[in-house]
Amino acid sequence: MKKILLVASFIVCLAISSKANPTPKELPSGYFMVLAAYATSAESYAIKYVKHLKGNDIEASYGYSNTKKMYFVYSVKYASKAEAVSAINSERKRTGEPKAWVYGYKSENITNQEPPVAVQPIVPDEDNGEIDREKQSIKADTVQTEEVAAIEIVEKVSEEETPISHQGKTYLYIEAYDAKSGKPIVIDFNVVDLARKTLIATAPSQGSFELAEPNSSSKMIQVLSNDIGWQKQSFDFKYYEPIIDPMSIFLDNLGDTTFVKFEMTPIRKGQFVTLYQVFFYKDAAIMMGKSEYELSQVVELMKSNPKLKIVIHGHTNGKSAGKIVALKENDDLDFFNINGDHRELSGSAVKLSAERASIVGKFLESEGISANRYEVKGWGGKKMLYDKHSKQARYNVRVEIEVVEE
Repeated sequence: MKKILLVASFIVCLAISSKANPTPKELPSGYFMVLAAYATSAESYAIKYVKHLKGNDIEASYGYSNTKKMYFVYSVKYASKAEAVSAINSERKRTGEPKAWVYGYKSENITNQEPPVAVQPIVPDEDNGEIDREKQSIKADTVQTEEVAAIEIVEKVSEEETPISHQGKTYLYIEAYDAKSGKPIVIDFNVVDLARKTLIATAPSQGSFELAEPNSSSKMIQVLSNDIGWQKQSFDFKYYEPIIDPMSIFLDNLGDTTFVKFEMTPIRKGQFVTLYQVFFYKDAAIMMGKSEYELSQVVELMKSNPKLKIVIHGHTNGKSAGKIVALKENDDLDFFNINGDHRELSGSAVKLSAERASIVGKFLESEGISANRYEVKGWGGKKMLYDKHSKQARYNVRVEIEVVEE
């Protein structure tokens, strides 16, 4: 009776232990049409996404890769690389979107691997009722050869974890997560040819797109966050050799897709954000039309954080006084065009920078942001970043947002 109780206690403890330390659901060996990837701590998101896909009549499952330390959601498992690539290319062509990629995996769990090749058992010779020694030797060799072949087939799956292939199209997938909650967020990123400082593309996170080869000898790519609500982050890598550090938590490569991963932190009280994409006409507190995109981000930031208050700082290149073109009056909403109705004043560089900060504030008001949520300050050329005669002098002309209350 005591032995039974001890065994029962052991089983209960084992059950409790297994619940406390659950083993991740490992991927089987094979090639997969992968639709999403999640961090080790985000299994619940993988489960939810599988349910979402099944709710849309898409067959889906998920499993854990012990080599990549990630959960993968996949729709189809294939027996060979060629079959997987062909199927996924057909899907991309059909939809016009690179929504999936190929991932090959070799399971560490023997029960998860493909079964070995079936081998016929050796049988006695029918003529004399004894085992034919020559046939036995041949069949024994066949058994060993076929078993080795079966193992090699499984091991070849791991060869998929190779640098990016440039025989066909190359894709970039940008992942962004809230550093505090771990939840995925959708924000814009700039993809830049780092050597030439030219923009290749602007793309949202949580999605992939075809990545053009940079037109430079170094082939260096920079991925830079482009949302003023989050602290700026960037990551650089080489187009042909994306995986520089295999232990990197920022960069990964699966099949024909390079992943760049960011943990984003919202801007906080006391921090500054420069609106580099807000431009002004010469000697004017009137903005150019291409400024509207970044201004809309400020509006979204203010609306999504109702307690947020800011100071808008204006800066100029140099301290010279001169002509100032400004809005005619408070109800003048022609923020982006120079016209004959605007006022023409004269004043200091400090006044010009204050007028420029003020027009940004008035744009926010026109979009429904209360005037008591912002202040303006003009600094003129007192806080220049570069010498006013240098090649970088244009960066002295800027507007900055300071968070003073959140």
